[in-house]
Amino acid sequence: MKTECESEVIQFQNLKNREVIGKFNGGTITSDGGGILLREVEKTTGIIRDSASCFTDYRDKKRTEHTVEQPVSQRIYGLCCGYDDPNDHDSLRCDPLSAVLCGKEDPTGSDRKRKEDIGKPPAGKSTSNRMELTPATADEKVRYEKILFSSEKADNLLIDIFIRSHPIPPERIITDADAADDPVHGNQEGRFFHGYYKCYCYLPLYFFCRDHLLCARLRSSGIDASEGTTEESERIVSGVSVSHGLMSESHCAETAVSAVMKSCYGAKIRVLTMCRDWRRMSV
Repeated sequence: MKTECESEVIQFQNLKNREVIGKFNGGTITSDGGGILLREVEKTTGIIRDSASCFTDYRDKKRTEHTVEQPVSQRIYGLCCGYDDPNDHDSLRCDPLSAVLCGKEDPTGSDRKRKEDIGKPPAGKSTSNRMELTPATADEKVRYEKILFSSEKADNLLIDIFIRSHPIPPERIITDADAADDPVHGNQEGRFFHGYYKCYCYLPLYFFCRDHLLCARLRSSGIDASEGTTEESERIVSGVSVSHGLMSESHCAETAVSAVMKSCYGAKIRVLTMCRDWRRMSV
């Protein structure tokens, strides 16, 4: 039987003056077509754009070809598509779809300044490495690592995303804290052998409220699994309440956490938080 090919064209949101469409007539092929659906989600929610605001850029604008948002989005989309290592972007930067995902106006890369970069519109592994390895003390005087990440802004962003998801603030929230193993396979700094997971690993801490991530902390596994959970739960509830303008941070820290029930087995802690006097907020 002869194969019947669909001729339907799928129209996505434009990239500036360029159309972004899905067709089935061959040509340039990519194995990461699902990334375009993630781009549609980003156009609606703006989460990656907001994530880029957690970085401070000290680079010389005259010598910069990539905005902060572009390598940040490039790294996030890469992780979503299964490319965990920044080295993967040395090949991904030749993929026009990668350029579309991170917002490059010319996905063919013909507008690059350096001859060796023509045809490679997104940033390479060196840019990603410099962005991820910038020390917390960096400023405009640092020579190479000039894109500074603010963990405080990231914490506030997770709270803001959670708040924006509710047309009407809930009368109470229940946060679920879990420690999970993150195995390491080399001599990374701070690695320890964990008897429960039977491997060398880190022990990151996560806080969720249903499907929403409210906090993430990378920690060594040479600690108690519940370390810092009470303090983080108070910070989360304080951040939620202060964002709604309901009570002062000090008052919230004293009254918002009504009960903390700890269970060390399985590294699981359930924190019941009662937030009083919620009122409707326009989103």
